[in-house]
Amino acid sequence: MDFCRDWLFYKEGEAPMTVHLPHDAMLSETRDAMCHNGVNSGYFPGGKYVYEKSFSLTEEEVKKEVSLFFEGVYQNCKVYVNGTLAGAHKYGYTEFTVDISPLIQCGENVVKVLVDNSLEPNCRWYSGSGIYRPVHLIVREKVHPKTLVIETISYDPAVVRVSVEDGAEVAIYDRETLIAKGPAGEYTLPEAKLWSAEHPYLYTCEAKLGSETIHTQFGVRHLAWNAKEGLRVNGERVLLRGACIHHDNGVLGACGFADAEERRVRILKEAGYNAIRSAHNPMSRAMLAACDRLGMYVMDEAFDGWYTPKTYHDYARYFDEEWQNDLKAMVEKDRNHPCVVLYSVGNEVSETATEKGVETCKKLVDYVHELDASRPVTCGINVLLNVYSNMGMGIYSDNGEYEAKPLPPKQKGAKEKKTGSAFFNAMAQQLGSLMFFMSAGKRGDEACKDAAEALDILGLNYAASRYDADVKAYPNRMMVGSETMVTDLPYNWERVKKYPQIIGDFVWAGWDYLGEAGIGDWMYHSYPGLPQLAGSGTIDLTGNIGAEAYYQQVIWGLRKVPYIGVRPLNHAKETPSKSAWRFTDATNSWSWQGYEGCKAVVEVFADADSVRLEKNGFVVGKKKLKNNKCLFHTTYEQGTLTAIALDAQGKELSRHSLKSADTKTVLTAKPEKEGLRANGQDLCFLPIAFTDESGEVKPYLEMPVQVKVEGPVTLQGLGSAQVKTDESYLTDHHFTFRGRALAVLRAGTQAGKAKVTVTAMGTEPMIIELEVSA
Repeated sequence: MDFCRDWLFYKEGEAPMTVHLPHDAMLSETRDAMCHNGVNSGYFPGGKYVYEKSFSLTEEEVKKEVSLFFEGVYQNCKVYVNGTLAGAHKYGYTEFTVDISPLIQCGENVVKVLVDNSLEPNCRWYSGSGIYRPVHLIVREKVHPKTLVIETISYDPAVVRVSVEDGAEVAIYDRETLIAKGPAGEYTLPEAKLWSAEHPYLYTCEAKLGSETIHTQFGVRHLAWNAKEGLRVNGERVLLRGACIHHDNGVLGACGFADAEERRVRILKEAGYNAIRSAHNPMSRAMLAACDRLGMYVMDEAFDGWYTPKTYHDYARYFDEEWQNDLKAMVEKDRNHPCVVLYSVGNEVSETATEKGVETCKKLVDYVHELDASRPVTCGINVLLNVYSNMGMGIYSDNGEYEAKPLPPKQKGAKEKKTGSAFFNAMAQQLGSLMFFMSAGKRGDEACKDAAEALDILGLNYAASRYDADVKAYPNRMMVGSETMVTDLPYNWERVKKYPQIIGDFVWAGWDYLGEAGIGDWMYHSYPGLPQLAGSGTIDLTGNIGAEAYYQQVIWGLRKVPYIGVRPLNHAKETPSKSAWRFTDATNSWSWQGYEGCKAVVEVFADADSVRLEKNGFVVGKKKLKNNKCLFHTTYEQGTLTAIALDAQGKELSRHSLKSADTKTVLTAKPEKEGLRANGQDLCFLPIAFTDESGEVKPYLEMPVQVKVEGPVTLQGLGSAQVKTDESYLTDHHFTFRGRALAVLRAGTQAGKAKVTVTAMGTEPMIIELEVSA
């Protein structure tokens, strides 16, 4: 039953308000440079929050089994029903069910959820706070099917094994057509359509026990892996073109709307990715379902750390007591999803450099195998971090004096000691390109070889320099680049193609995210405010595919024409602070009115020997490509910029042009949907841009836009991809960044016509009508 509407929400000491789930309480907090979360959360503090909801049950319903199913609450929550504690859950990233049958009554009932995210810091990125994923009220007969698991035994012929409680009746459907029926067991599916990222075909399986039926979608997808043949899906070797992503949905904060999750998967696929690593926590049900439908492989990751803290109040404080429950929750959620091809039990866990850590790794891997032996298990090992750990560097220690209470106020100007992943990130900024070589050699081997033996596939974070040596030294070892930098892709991808032992490459990061503020940005300090975003996505926070994503397409062989990027001319006189995680801040635009004569830096990416650049028909220059990149210096003038890719003999292979926008500026807003359903959950994304009449974006126009809504929709979020800002995503106005902003509209529960008006100074208003259907 829909249990997301009309919750009474309040923070301790503040007035209550009505909210509709999913809801992110952190997004409405006042950012504070002195909060303990600091850069981790983008300077958003945590807090203690209360959610209350009344609901009615009939006399017949209270005789049944009644439970509340929470897809995600961040974090440390307690659930009360009619004043009595019904259940509790600590980890903010796994789903859980609370049986409330003993506590309900006929008529009105009250559920109260207490959420405590006040102990900070507890996460290395923006976590969000509160009930940020959907909640379901489940009422069912006491006799019902509890589990339904489908596993593909073979693909030719297509045989699936269906596991369910004794006595249940199984039915398998191809769309609306019944193709198999009977008890639990193995079924051969006639003329089956196989599931892969390229052809994501889904079937439906139902299980009925008594009067209750449960169902799930599944794909006929068989996995196999070994060092000689690599990772194979239905017999075909697959190379994972991977993106690491965090769980937030940009201007929506941590809210896990199904439409937002699907949009991210769709755009990631358009950008050329065929795999996602859910970093560093289990993926939402909605995103898994989108990956199944759209075709996207998934590495689902359980934890960022184990028993050694990375931040003072993080998961390490209860890892020993909770890891088994949380791993079980992730695997049981994932196992019917054909998109999931890898489980990861951790990220940059420097414990793997120790004997105890290797034993922990084995224990986690064995438990996952016990739950699901059909998928390989990995773990992201940061070899350099393990090397430093063996040297006694970057290790967290509080001398065993941890207390679960707020830390004392920060002292202005005080420097914080960096440990764990934060220590590595700081070292990476200092080392720059030298970092690539730091994991190679004997010390690196010693730091990861025992963990490698415990894993089905060794995940290597920023350690591709080990590939050539390790494929020879360990011919049976399988590896995956679990976290890499875009600039290293030419080297990495050559080895992914060459060695079956290496199954793919996951770049950090595929999509920009809240928190780890400024870590991946080329930051121009003329922008006001605190950094809020990481700035390291190949796709920006609003879903705009960036230069680094197009560079990856060139390396992967997916882009056949050159890419032209121009560094922002409105900042040509500034020197940005640069990041090790980003090699360019160029944008694919030759529209810089008012900057005529200004020096312009032009970057070209191509799969060719060299590139000739032309401006308005005149040759700017010809350059050899190095790692598929070259750089030109010219001056800006209105017109056309053309890059021509050439082979070694100077013969043209392909060309691509950028054209300047016309003088007149138009405010453009085009909804990604024509209508919404009145279900309280549907979203319509509304990209906003300053363009000319043909739609050519003007990236130098960074001005406020305002969005007003009327009718059965609300403005759920409004913002831009700007990393450094003091603006909120919860107001009806926001500055554009590089000419763009994004509004997100949310349907209510009433049908009707919605009117959306977008305005900006000096342009005609944009009026959009949306149909909200029952």
